[in-house]
Amino acid sequence: MATTAGRGILALGTVALLLVIGVALALVMDPFARVPLEVDPATEWIARALLLLAVAWVVIGMLAARTRLVGRPGAAAARATWIASTRPWRARESTLGSLPLDRWFMIAIPGGLLVATRIVQAPRDGLSSVVLAVVGWLVFALAVRLLLGARSPWPIIAAVGGALVLRCMVALAAVAMSGRDGAWPALWNIPGVRIAYLAVAFALVAWVFVVAGWSLRPQLGPRRAAGIALGGVGIAFALPTATSAIVGPDTALPSWNSQIGVLPWHLARVAGMYDARIPTEALIAIAIIGILVTAIGLVLALPLRPGERRRRVA
Repeated sequence: MATTAGRGILALGTVALLLVIGVALALVMDPFARVPLEVDPATEWIARALLLLAVAWVVIGMLAARTRLVGRPGAAAARATWIASTRPWRARESTLGSLPLDRWFMIAIPGGLLVATRIVQAPRDGLSSVVLAVVGWLVFALAVRLLLGARSPWPIIAAVGGALVLRCMVALAAVAMSGRDGAWPALWNIPGVRIAYLAVAFALVAWVFVVAGWSLRPQLGPRRAAGIALGGVGIAFALPTATSAIVGPDTALPSWNSQIGVLPWHLARVAGMYDARIPTEALIAIAIIGILVTAIGLVLALPLRPGERRRRVA
């Protein structure tokens, strides 16, 4: 019980730290975020429908173990993603005994929601926005899969999938209220609301990677789990930014927004993500940082040598 309480306190402390960092980033971005997101009625209703489905998925995950829903197809997957994304230290136990159908749900629901959210959030960017977002996550997933070896990938799939659902819910909520008759344009004029939204959005992006590493700790230990998470994150950012530096900022800068997925398209344009105001050198610098992070992650993810393992056990 003491261990569970300690992990819960650590998780709350981590969330609080991410929110503080998110507030700092939001304060920097706030001068560029004065223009509210505006969508057409059809997009607004699609966002509402997607938000309803996402909320239903989370509610099923929260209540499945206490109701008859637990025997329904997909209920076990919803429960696993909810537990793994909010209590990542229980990710492994939440996926034990998962049926093949539930495992497909753990991939299809978060992945499909991510794609749909990107389409709804930035319809003017076309399919390139969706492709870049999906490629980034596929690179991360491939890197983690290779580093895991023969170990089960389902704990991290459940944790990351559940965190993605939570992140998409925040983005969809903003779009769902952004029509001409919606409440979001009026709320967006309130500085505190803008800062709160951006802070939560940035924090949830970081939380995805936190739960990724934390979910692997029971399988690999803290050092290798952190290494796999760092390696996956580094590759996910190094490859797109290096490619973008070669292609050019005109194509690269929208991809940043596609990767982050928290900035409305008006904000992205005002911040210079669509007119090449950020130099190519910045992309190269980020690519180098991503490569360094990947290298550090790979070193940490390597298993101990037999002699070193014996000394640690002793």
